[in-house]
Amino acid sequence: MKNTAHMFNTFLFGIIFFTAVFIGCNPVQEEQTHTFSKATSPLFVDPNYHGSCDPEIVWNEVEKAWWIFYTARKGTEENTWVGTPLGVTSSKDLINWEFRGYCSFDGVGGKPTAKETFWAPAIIAHEGVYHMFVTWKPDSLPSEGRPWGASPGKIVHYKAPVHNLLSGWEKVGIIHDPGLNTIDATVYQQGDEFHVWFKGRIPGEKNELYHMVTRDFESWADRGFTQSDVFNEAVTGSNFEEAPFIFTWQDRMHLITDPHKGLFTYVSEDGDNWDFQGTILLEPGTRPYDNSMGRHCSVAVVEDRAFIFYHVEPWRDYDGPSIAKQPVANRRSVLQIAELNWEKGQLMCDRNKQIVIQ
Repeated sequence: MKNTAHMFNTFLFGIIFFTAVFIGCNPVQEEQTHTFSKATSPLFVDPNYHGSCDPEIVWNEVEKAWWIFYTARKGTEENTWVGTPLGVTSSKDLINWEFRGYCSFDGVGGKPTAKETFWAPAIIAHEGVYHMFVTWKPDSLPSEGRPWGASPGKIVHYKAPVHNLLSGWEKVGIIHDPGLNTIDATVYQQGDEFHVWFKGRIPGEKNELYHMVTRDFESWADRGFTQSDVFNEAVTGSNFEEAPFIFTWQDRMHLITDPHKGLFTYVSEDGDNWDFQGTILLEPGTRPYDNSMGRHCSVAVVEDRAFIFYHVEPWRDYDGPSIAKQPVANRRSVLQIAELNWEKGQLMCDRNKQIVIQ
């Protein structure tokens, strides 16, 4: 009990310190002739329930700022994973972040808890409208043996005008076969097509990575999944993956997934067939609250640099029982940033390297 209390006090101190940093600090001055901004660690923590995770970073065309939409778990409550809204934090420089509040859907929401469950959004802009593909469950209560909720997840499409990305989200509909149990979408544009990939499962069958395509955000074509290294235990050594994220950088398409063993990386020439490369963000980092494996990420490409945003559960015991059976204090999570590198034909990441933006 003393150790738990000490950890909680340390966490509160970190929150207080971090809040002071991201609200009140100016960029660090070096040599008086150049201004540099250095990222803090953690980068951001949800101010209400300390359960920020599953970050999706998006450029806000109106504000000329970066917005991160994140799953706002209730990291200090027993009912941690359901009844979760989407939180938002914003930054002009990728370094200093300001909490903006919680999303409303069809005019409902904007609070730290929700009657429905929203997880892991994927967002893309097109012609002044932002399209979100979010994991949704209709309720907010867990059931016995199912702390993540008894209802199956669905990938639901919402849209919002560019000038109202906090409370302007309106439901369009479920994009896939309603018989699927789905989570964790990613979205990208390739030519005049928009691609959404997500993890899904038909009851009684194994999980697959599903691929849907649209040109107008109204009609959807099911592309299935070309057999490749993703979700292929014979190649990766893991029978579990989730949270796909696809992006283009260094003239290649990259896919990152979360196997709860660091993050798996893949590369593709065509966005369909994926070759397994390896694992990043598995070993604990040395920065504050970066002492555990990286989880569920997204990436911002800025000119020739690529920054990965991920969540960390600093108190979770990955060698212990299921997280649902661990103390509530173990469920808190924070957001972090690191920079990706392309070295000798492979995606790499040094999470201990200080992020500096001039």
